[in-house]
Amino acid sequence: MTQPRLFTGAGLNPFVVEPADFERWSKQRKNLFHLLKDGRPHFREKLVEVTNAQNITAVISELRHRGAVIKCTRNDGQIYYQLTEMLEGSTVAKGIHCETCRCSM
Repeated sequence: MTQPRLFTGAGLNPFVVEPADFERWSKQRKNLFHLLKDGRPHFREKLVEVTNAQNITAVISELRHRGAVIKCTRNDGQIYYQLTEMLEGSTVAKGIHCETCRCSM
């Protein structure tokens, strides 16, 4: 199995998910990671389509608990999510939050 890779910024700092950890991830979390790992912004509806998740924010939260720093922005009524880096441990526990996610629609 090829290890999923995330290249942040200008192709630097590769993050490789450990194969044993990746195998334990839910299908929705794997699909979300595969979509976001390119480091580009993706709009919410695309995330829902790719993951088939009823509650996409819960799947995003799962990734954040695994160390994902996921930035979200609002533009013209759309919410965009972008994976910017992966850290050791939960970004939620470290207090790295996105204020856009906390806003009401």
